[in-house]
Amino acid sequence: MLAKYILQAISHSKICHLILDENNKDALSEVNQRIRKWQFQNGVILQCLEETELNIAECDSQCPEHWIIWEVIKTNGEPILPVRKEFFSLCQQKFWLKMKLSEDTLIKY
Repeated sequence: MLAKYILQAISHSKICHLILDENNKDALSEVNQRIRKWQFQNGVILQCLEETELNIAECDSQCPEHWIIWEVIKTNGEPILPVRKEFFSLCQQKFWLKMKLSEDTLIKY
């Protein structure tokens, strides 16, 4: 399940290590792009592409726009679904992870 891999990557689990962390700033479009890749002990490679605006205007939003794309680059034979997931904010990502991980817990019992 993709959610488990994402959670392990963002929580700095010992079963994976960061193999790429690259930041690119495009001043013309005022966007910061960050690409990270993790390799897991089972050979799976997971990539995260994040895009944020450099000049975020003050607003009432508690969860500003923050584009996040998770993608499995190498499955190494592991059944990981979905292989790609997009979010428009960290709040949306957090909610999705919470729901998916709780679903997985319910299925086991």
